[in-house]
Amino acid sequence: MLGICLISSGCRGNMELNDLHIVHSIAIDEGSKGLIKLTAEIAELSPSGQQPKGMHNGTFFLSSEGNSLFEAARLMRTKSDRTLLWGHTAVILFSKAAAKNGINKHIEALRRLKQFRNSTLLYVTEGQAFEVLQVSKPKGPIFSQVLRGLSQGEKSTAFTQQTSLIDVYKELVNRTRDLTIPALQVEKDPLQSNKQQLQATGLYAFQGERLIGLMNTTEIKGYMRALNKMESTVETLSCGPNQTITFENVSNKSVIKPIVDATLKPKTHIDIYATLNITGYECKGAEINPEIILELEKKLNKAIASDVQQYIRYSQKHKVDLLGIGEKIHRSYPKYWKKMQASWDDIYTTSQFTVTAHCRIDHTNFIFEIEPSVG
Repeated sequence: MLGICLISSGCRGNMELNDLHIVHSIAIDEGSKGLIKLTAEIAELSPSGQQPKGMHNGTFFLSSEGNSLFEAARLMRTKSDRTLLWGHTAVILFSKAAAKNGINKHIEALRRLKQFRNSTLLYVTEGQAFEVLQVSKPKGPIFSQVLRGLSQGEKSTAFTQQTSLIDVYKELVNRTRDLTIPALQVEKDPLQSNKQQLQATGLYAFQGERLIGLMNTTEIKGYMRALNKMESTVETLSCGPNQTITFENVSNKSVIKPIVDATLKPKTHIDIYATLNITGYECKGAEINPEIILELEKKLNKAIASDVQQYIRYSQKHKVDLLGIGEKIHRSYPKYWKKMQASWDDIYTTSQFTVTAHCRIDHTNFIFEIEPSVG
């Protein structure tokens, strides 16, 4: 009897690959008359006999509009000859316009579908998201594969930060700090001006669920250092006309200490501890010795502290608490926080910040020769 039961139910609920369309990326835009526009990048499977079964042979796109993301997804089925499989979606791309109206309803819809992976990457783009999906991708046939490769540059450049679906969902629920989502930009190809290329550079700052603005590269570096997310980025100092010293960041640690008293005017001090190596040295006739190293460390302290301060000015201007200062006050001064919470956005903009950087140069990686003096 057990054998008969297994045989009769063995394939029920399963579908053959030929009955499915695999979705790899989606774009979310504002639709017409207040609707939501959903676009899906779908893998085009190769015909049997040409390649191994299931191999990708490029992609195609389907779009639909609805009152909600869920409705748009269901209506898309009327344009597809196969069932859409959403579980392989690796990238979700929001248009800036859609993100300005709030992303919480979209994130909630994606979570309720229960098909999207927590590791799915999120991006925001300036123009129409569905158009960006279709930018030519010379390095790979699938948009999501290109985006995953570009996002890995966060560790070496500090110009962006990889953000997943679960990261955004947790911040929207817990509200420990405001969130950021990386920017995806379309640029002209420097080698072929008639073509476009994708670039993952920049971070969009959000206040709650709504997009506020785009941070520049200096503000992002300051933010990443203060958030303890800095890894192997590059720092550069000038040592003369057209001469520079290049450093690679080896380690970074930040300590944030907010202090609040009965006046309810917080003062926050940020200490940055960074270790760097010299990787490029163009200064002619200069000897590397302990005194020079000490002077370089002082210059790095000033430059790094300036980056963090520039980020703070940006965050106060736009009322975005990306470092979670409010949550730190909540944990350390719960009685004061009860009085501050309702007006925290305004309190944050006028609160005092001080930044101190403590840089150390560990290795020069070079042996330098002093040029012989003339005469």
